Amino acid sequence: MKNKFISGFTFIRNGVKLDYPFIESIKSILPIVDEFVVVVVESEDDTLDKVKSIKSKKIRIIEEKWREDMRGGGKLLEYYTDIAKNAAAGRWLFYLQADEVVHEKYLEYIRCALKTYENDDRVDGFALKFKHFYGSYDLYHEGEGWVRNEVRIIRNYPDIKSHRAASGFRWKNGKKLNVVMLDAYIYHYGWARKKSVMKRKILEHSAWHHKDSRFLKDLEEKELKKFYRHAHSLHLFTETHPEVMEERLKDREDYLVVEPKLLKIKTVYKVRDFVANISEFLFGKRIGEYENFKRVGYYMPFSEFAECKKEVS
Repeated sequence: MKNKFISGFTFIRNGVKLDYPFIESIKSILPIVDEFVVVVVESEDDTLDKVKSIKSKKIRIIEEKWREDMRGGGKLLEYYTDIAKNAAAGRWLFYLQADEVVHEKYLEYIRCALKTYENDDRVDGFALKFKHFYGSYDLYHEGEGWVRNEVRIIRNYPDIKSHRAASGFRWKNGKKLNVVMLDAYIYHYGWARKKSVMKRKILEHSAWHHKDSRFLKDLEEKELKKFYRHAHSLHLFTETHPEVMEERLKDREDYLVVEPKLLKIKTVYKVRDFVANISEFLFGKRIGEYENFKRVGYYMPFSEFAECKKEVS
């Protein structure tokens, strides 16, 4: 147990009912982890059986009861995330939420980055970039407050805890982690699922954050199309999806259809993105952008990466 280099960890509840790509998420980093800890929260479907069906000795399942008494404020997400984290044995811990997938092209790059900084105590973890698929697998959303970079790999220190509804991690005292930026993406499919399931997912996810029954009832009465607010900032995705998503990609029925004219980004957003890009080039950060971590370094660009020949001990 103590000799593990990388542990993956996550939690999931009602993964089948809400059409999460949780199996694909787990499988996406299995090649580079020594174990993958999955907390399966008491569900209303066969989520547990689906996780058990993954043919890998690396999978370690922890079953947990649903804690209705803790609902509200996103605390449940932190609670179950920390249970999975605390059970992991690796020197580095790689966290994926159930709708996050890593492309296989980045795996060796990520593993080598962890090896490079293994003995550098100045580094608490790594932040990855995010690509948020929206409405379908062919569109992704950028901007308007959606996270562009977040901590997903941390050292196995007890005093590092999940933060802000498990969106990232911080030290127990609230101090930001010192992280190295990776030129690799998390493919986030939270808003790329069938319309027939999307509203159900929105309502359940909202219930994790809110106890106000009136607020939840108002959401339930809202038309699904009202939830899709980012048509002006969508981009066509022209690259490849992770191989583990292959079966899902075969079924394109019942997904959001966006009129081509909506893909013509408004001038105000073009100007905003231009200024933001200049700011990032000059200062390493976009103007006004919130970050849940402190940047202390940058690993090599993915385009310059050559396969690492070192063996992970």
